Amino acid sequence: MARIAELSLDLVVNLGDCASGPLWPRETTRLLRESAFQHVRGNHDRALGATSAAGLGRSDGFAWQELTPDDRAWLAGLPFSLTLSGALCIHASPASDEAYLIDTVSSAQLIAASHAEIAVRLQSMAPGLVLCGHSHQPRVVRLDSGTLIVNPGSVGCPAYEDPEPPAHVSESGSPHARFAVVTIADDTMAVEHHAITYDWACAARRACDNGRPDWAHALLTGTTLKRPAADERA
Repeated sequence: MARIAELSLDLVVNLGDCASGPLWPRETTRLLRESAFQHVRGNHDRALGATSAAGLGRSDGFAWQELTPDDRAWLAGLPFSLTLSGALCIHASPASDEAYLIDTVSSAQLIAASHAEIAVRLQSMAPGLVLCGHSHQPRVVRLDSGTLIVNPGSVGCPAYEDPEPPAHVSESGSPHARFAVVTIADDTMAVEHHAITYDWACAARRACDNGRPDWAHALLTGTTLKRPAADERA
């Protein structure tokens, strides 16, 4: 956020999944609520609107216990999507906050989706600019239609394992905190991906203290403890 402030940007959009995980959910939510950012709701933000922590996974369950009822209501009440300065801002895809837009699962890993797959997922929509997250992997895709899709990557979770079918891992490959800057001038759009150093060793210790060595490993390396087995990669 300090680096973003230095850039004097016209608009900042947080693409969701704000607080889930074994770090500082209460402090993070307070920081975001006090910011001038625009926000869209991620699937984990939606999950935190549950009436109890029963049935939530470890990451959402930890955050649910740490957050106040008002914080949980704020997260769950964020909009599914926003259109800002002509950009469609979503967490995952136009149809679902859990469906990847520019990534697809292959051999238990996330890879870049084909342009044909992406076009289907856009549901005939043709915005000039789409901002999305969910995969935690920084990517830029330009479709033949001219639509530019930007995923800025993740802050605080550069790799994860998803056991839901089809089970897979997402790995950014480095521990840096990520954001992206889009500059629109006349009919052109330029994208800058930023990879910011911070005290990820401190964050990893926090994850370990809260019983999540898997998350600590991801914070330190940008990779997961679970690698796809040979038969999964075949």
